[in-house]
Amino acid sequence: MPIATYTHSVGCSVTGGYVYRGSKYPDLQGVYLFGDYCSGRIWGLDAAGANSQTPVLLYDAAAAISSFGEDNAGNLYLVDRNGDIWLFKDT
Repeated sequence: MPIATYTHSVGCSVTGGYVYRGSKYPDLQGVYLFGDYCSGRIWGLDAAGANSQTPVLLYDAAAAISSFGEDNAGNLYLVDRNGDIWLFKDT
């Protein structure tokens, strides 16, 4: 069973992400970040949390999020359908 779901009223297509392990945003340590292709919203889940969670809206990137990436320092990047790449929280 999934640990979280959301309806089409908030998005249409989940774009999988990563657990944040960077040092720039300590409050996000251990949070699984994922996005929605249609809305551009970025959501978070506690990676070590309960088996049933409600996604927390963290940011509205206003982009068609198609992928995420991670560098060696644990920083996260997002890619939109146009191929633009942003460092997370600098979008």
